[in-house]
Amino acid sequence: MKTRKSSLHERGSRRRISHPAWWLTALGCAVAPGAVAYDLATNLTFTAEVTARVGYDSNVYLQDVEPDLTTYPNAVRPFQDSMVISVTPKIAFNWNQSAAFKAAFSYAPEVTRYLSESSEDYVAHRFGLNLGGTVKNVLWECPNSVTWIDGSKEGLTFGGPGGAPSIGGIPIRDRKAAFVLKNMVRTTHKVGDWFFRPTATGYIHDFMTEKRDPAQYPGYQNYVDRNDIGGGIDAGYQILKDTYLVLGLRYGRQEERPLPWSPYEYSNRYARLLPGLEGKLTDWLKVNISAGPDYRDFYAAVQPGFNDHNTVGYVDSSVVLSPATSDTVTLTFKRFEQPAFGAPSMYEDITYDLLWKHSFDKRFSATAGFRAYIGEWIAPVLRDDYIYTPSASVAYTCKHWSAEVGYSYDWTTSAVTSIDTSGREFTRHLAWISARYSFD
Repeated sequence: MKTRKSSLHERGSRRRISHPAWWLTALGCAVAPGAVAYDLATNLTFTAEVTARVGYDSNVYLQDVEPDLTTYPNAVRPFQDSMVISVTPKIAFNWNQSAAFKAAFSYAPEVTRYLSESSEDYVAHRFGLNLGGTVKNVLWECPNSVTWIDGSKEGLTFGGPGGAPSIGGIPIRDRKAAFVLKNMVRTTHKVGDWFFRPTATGYIHDFMTEKRDPAQYPGYQNYVDRNDIGGGIDAGYQILKDTYLVLGLRYGRQEERPLPWSPYEYSNRYARLLPGLEGKLTDWLKVNISAGPDYRDFYAAVQPGFNDHNTVGYVDSSVVLSPATSDTVTLTFKRFEQPAFGAPSMYEDITYDLLWKHSFDKRFSATAGFRAYIGEWIAPVLRDDYIYTPSASVAYTCKHWSAEVGYSYDWTTSAVTSIDTSGREFTRHLAWISARYSFD
């Protein structure tokens, strides 16, 4: 294993040029085929809705073990529960200028209050801008989302054995101040029995919480900025009426910003070769399978013992079964490597999802699901986290109204070599009831 270090000047230069996600949307609009300026009022529709949700969280800080308050005097306590109220108004504009150009914009601020733990209150401003259309035999798509979380800028302190909750406590992370951008530009070209699909994607996650040196603030949870910019092409060949064999190629760069007191970061370049299968095999079976090797080259300063050239498996696949008109079963499997957000390191993010939905009639439906969410860290970090979540809900829709009642339960296990991880393992009950009114 060899470790290569880039100079600060070189790494700074890379960062200045490595954020094309900021202009991917503009690029996609500029190259959109057939876009013609029309009166904006033509074919413009407006919709609005509001959703109110009341819930109960049995473990707001994901802690089951009493902390060592002598060493960690500011540590959060276990089983801090709270009622949670959120209100989410949403407005949306849809402009269908023509088949060649369609645009949809939405804004939905989610205002959330924890009645017993007000420090966790936040407002998540969610923006969406989806552009697309069809010109002759070319479909073009440009979906974009921006989330700005107006939450606390102070991380939490964890004092139980093992440190922060499993996989860094994602529910807590997503309440803290942050900016998240995701976008894509994709076109699909049909040529006889073939299709060709060039794609570019961008993801930027900027955490706005305070960074604190653990030597001075033991147990404090930092969050590490990261981004992923990539692109490639898929080629598909039709083997059945609605089914294609696909071969995809991807190339991109992930960046992870180092913490101020640490020289380590796991910025890297990746290449993926992704054979797959897409389409409708039968009237009741739809597949979207993509899996293959993911090759990595780390060009920044990494910890001793880390292999700066590695290969892992990449999977992004789903299977949808419709055994009856009233039932839909969706199975999803995702696996990919990315920089961790809690401390400079690399891990494989793995999700297995099973969701069953049954419609009793046009108004009344029920869902049941099970998720296994796994984080497998890459050596020299020897750590594996597992979060298991069964869930169920029932929903009712009537004209402009809809309502839902739901419940989920989390339980976790964590394995870190030669370390007591009881502070990382937690259980949590979530229960909620929500109502939505649509003004359209």
